[in-house]
Amino acid sequence: MHQNTDKFKSKFCQWSQANLPLNSVNKFTNSLTQVLNNHIADCDSRVQIMIRNLVDSENLNFSLISDELIVAPNDKRESLFVGVLMPSWDKGLSKICNDEYVYDAISWFFHFASQYVARSRMVDVMSSLNIVYGRSCDFRGDSLYNLTIPKDERVKDDFTLAFMRETKIRFHYEYGARERSLIFWVNKINALDPFIHRIFFNYINACKLYDGQFDEEAITSLDKTVDVIQQYARERMSINGTNNQRELTLNAFGMTASEKVLLTRLYDLRNFFGGHPSMSKWWDLSEIFEGDIESLFEVVKRLIYKIVLHENNNRVIEKNPSSWSEWFEEHSMMLWETVWFEKIEKHIR
Repeated sequence: MHQNTDKFKSKFCQWSQANLPLNSVNKFTNSLTQVLNNHIADCDSRVQIMIRNLVDSENLNFSLISDELIVAPNDKRESLFVGVLMPSWDKGLSKICNDEYVYDAISWFFHFASQYVARSRMVDVMSSLNIVYGRSCDFRGDSLYNLTIPKDERVKDDFTLAFMRETKIRFHYEYGARERSLIFWVNKINALDPFIHRIFFNYINACKLYDGQFDEEAITSLDKTVDVIQQYARERMSINGTNNQRELTLNAFGMTASEKVLLTRLYDLRNFFGGHPSMSKWWDLSEIFEGDIESLFEVVKRLIYKIVLHENNNRVIEKNPSSWSEWFEEHSMMLWETVWFEKIEKHIR
């Protein structure tokens, strides 16, 4: 067993001891061991399809079919639909986990883990749409379709047929400059990496809030975006500063002097208006800093371009693995920290 999987197993067993009834705790380790030793590898023989529509994607006429992802509008162009392939880790666990509490814990974890893969694929698309079209889409639309199919030589054909049957789509392949740019970013962005996922989660939230004229909240989410980039620089690039992490990060990514001034102002605005109740001019943020806020979005977007390309050239978490079981072995602790409740339980009373 991979050392990351050993650590994951230890963490999950410790969590069970604190959260499950004693009788269930005694059965938990054995069930989890069977899942890790056999079930995860068995799941490589099948795959789940998830199809969702994107909110706020009307009138976008773009289509893409790849091995793991399909994007296309429905026939009336009311919405873009995104189909993704995801692991089937959460299926078939009742045969292994006979105890109700054990089954709930293990099945919920692997549901969230599989869902993380699906959401990451959709965030790749949403982020690219934001970069190219300025749209702030959301995958939590009113349509959700799930299907499990064999993973064999017909998987791409079965995936495409299921997508066409469910969505009544209309494929459109006339690619201009914007469509080619969109494909470029879909291929480059890797939201399976939690840093990239969190960067775009906060940036797209900031765009939605700004569109809704919630400027204080938009500033806060925009600064969170930069904060995650600073965390990336610390963890992935070994850039460590005590009181100057932002400056060191911006220097590492080659930001200009004027861009660094703007991003320092972003931090100040967040602290004065967003992080704490403002002591003065609380009504007038939008009027005083209207031009600055628009410039801040542009400079953060330029910084995001740099981080995406850096991750692409220094990849830690594989975007298109040939084996999801091997991917899980390597990244099980990343999934634990990303999708499970341990950190919330530690930090929120």
